[in-house]
Amino acid sequence: MVIVAVMLFLVAIVATVGGIYYEVQMTKSKTAAKLGRATGHLEDELADAKADRDRLLRRVEALEAIVTSEGYDLEREARAAGLAPGRIDAGLLGDSAPPEPSEPEPVVQRQRTR
Repeated sequence: MVIVAVMLFLVAIVATVGGIYYEVQMTKSKTAAKLGRATGHLEDELADAKADRDRLLRRVEALEAIVTSEGYDLEREARAAGLAPGRIDAGLLGDSAPPEPSEPEPVVQRQRTR
């Protein structure tokens, strides 16, 4: 008789633990499904951000190659010395004449008040 009572007690404990385990697993799966729906758009945004980063990285590498090339430095020095024309074609700017340089505005000194 004692064995039957112990068996019934053990069956009740195992059933309770099994039910709790089942509920925890169901809650986990529901939460994972909700999380997947809530963060689905983030994967698209991440892919777009990675594509933008790669595009900008290629642009920076191209600009670094231009700036570090010998031809760029020589051309820049020649323009600075007045030996080479600038890269901007004045004919493409339109019919308007370049604006006259104006007098620089005086610098106003501010004094601190305490």
